[in-house]
Amino acid sequence: MDGNIEKIKDRVDIVELISSYLKVHKAGVNYKANCPFHNEKTPSFYISPSRQIWHCFGCSKGGDQFAFVQEVESVDFPEALRILAKRAGIELEKFDRTFQDSKTRLYEVCEWSAKFFQKQLESNTGKKVQSYLQGRGLQEETAKNFRLGYAPESWDSLISFLRDRGYTEQEIIDSGMAIKRDRGGIYDRFRSRVMFPIADVNGQIVGFTGRIFGKKAADELAKYVNTPQTILYDKSRILYGLEKAKLSIKQHNRCVVVEGNMDVIMSHQAGAANVVASSGTALTDQHLKIIKRYTQNLDLCFDADSAGRQAMERGIASALQQSFNLAVVSLDDPLCKDPADYVQKYGEKWQERLQAPQPIFGFYLQNALKTFDVATGTGKKMITEKVLPILKSIPNRVEQSHWIAELAMHLKVKDDLLWEQMDKMAIGPAMQAGKSLQDKQAFLATAKLSVLEDYLVSLLMIKPQLITMVSSVLSEKEIEILALHSFFNIFKNYINEQQQGPVMDYMVQKMPEGGEQSPMYLERLYLQAQELWQGFTDYDLELEFMSILNQLWRRTINAKLADLEFAIKQAEKNKNQEVVSGLVGQFQETASRLNQIKI
Repeated sequence: MDGNIEKIKDRVDIVELISSYLKVHKAGVNYKANCPFHNEKTPSFYISPSRQIWHCFGCSKGGDQFAFVQEVESVDFPEALRILAKRAGIELEKFDRTFQDSKTRLYEVCEWSAKFFQKQLESNTGKKVQSYLQGRGLQEETAKNFRLGYAPESWDSLISFLRDRGYTEQEIIDSGMAIKRDRGGIYDRFRSRVMFPIADVNGQIVGFTGRIFGKKAADELAKYVNTPQTILYDKSRILYGLEKAKLSIKQHNRCVVVEGNMDVIMSHQAGAANVVASSGTALTDQHLKIIKRYTQNLDLCFDADSAGRQAMERGIASALQQSFNLAVVSLDDPLCKDPADYVQKYGEKWQERLQAPQPIFGFYLQNALKTFDVATGTGKKMITEKVLPILKSIPNRVEQSHWIAELAMHLKVKDDLLWEQMDKMAIGPAMQAGKSLQDKQAFLATAKLSVLEDYLVSLLMIKPQLITMVSSVLSEKEIEILALHSFFNIFKNYINEQQQGPVMDYMVQKMPEGGEQSPMYLERLYLQAQELWQGFTDYDLELEFMSILNQLWRRTINAKLADLEFAIKQAEKNKNQEVVSGLVGQFQETASRLNQIKI
């Protein structure tokens, strides 16, 4: 298959491919377009014909031909392979048939497993499960509709059932239904659990969630066990209940996302059929992309615990990038920790609750006001840090103005002060191409260290000879303080070895395996460098390099000084004079190096 992938890449030019989907135009040595994956007016989507990659500096998506087709068509890799193979005129019939046959077998294993678990509800223990579900407010018809079942307290009952139907051990493992023992053999993954089948958007069973039940429900056992990543099941792409909710989502032009499977089931029972679940994980870009096929309006309702709040916040950040109309549904009864409890207590009143979602920014503001003390300076600072990054993402200036005024009223500060603070935050993690040198210098004064590091590496990609300037002003010991010293060594070797080939190829070859910087990270940085520094003279590049190195050096040392200062205070508090003396010496030495180095 790897051979086919390389053949396809050779035959399918990335500019021609993307041009068949988007309107692109030349921009220096590259091409650019408005990104198809998020709303924007100024193009930040760049295509590199020399590297055969694409990257959007607005939403941070990027990759090769396969990554683009997967994103734009919302398909998995095998389907992207088929699409591109057809475009390249490469025959994949043998691969397709083999892959499809094995995939079909795994669908069958999941379907038979669902039938097996449903049948177990007729056992003595299964009847206890039914009583438990009824106690949760679940009606028998609803349980049948969602095909709930029970995995018996056995190590191999499902395996034996599937073997009798002709499925191999490997197929049972590959479906996620069994686990391989270290000493040989396999055993059932799900044991003594209430089973919730998970279907794809077409209604085919692809996995399961199992909730512990009975005497096995001990503290040391996981309350929930899920199917692992398989060919069929990818939790970043599967939304529980979507196969039943998609029609209602279209009809209501609104999707409600909850956290748990029971929340979905009970919502549907209460007549709210446009509800799906993220199955306890944060909403991913893939989840949101799927939802966007049906609606642009998204309401979030997660459990009241801290984990649920964190999951919701991660989902909010992703949804805002994709321009959803966001709102939050809160439970108005503190005794109900989730929608399932609410439906059990109030029934169809849940539908009414869903009709009154709170605007996302109002929710954030109220939550911040409850969390931090607005009467203190620190409290006001924490509130603005929580709310302003969300407000800055609102594309409509009028709506922004409304919430700025609301925030200013609660904090008892002037609107102008909040606008000024938000405008500082409005600059993204990477500067837009075409900014003036003055704009860039202003940005560097407040940029994160990781951004400065990226900029320094991007400059070296354009002009590797700049590396000689580092050793002329910093000693080897001082260079090692910087997080970039491994990158510096690669560029230094490139110059010393008098390499003639592209610096990017050399970097990809020399980067250590398993490191944090992937080849795609380097490709993205190189593409950014081409756009960011185009039109700069060698002299301007040298000035820029020294300016960034200066910022990076000083802020790295200042961060170290801050750590030492904190450590000194802790040692003084513990009355450890020996440690204090050692730390003070380090502080003085570090401070003197900072003053001596003039970059």
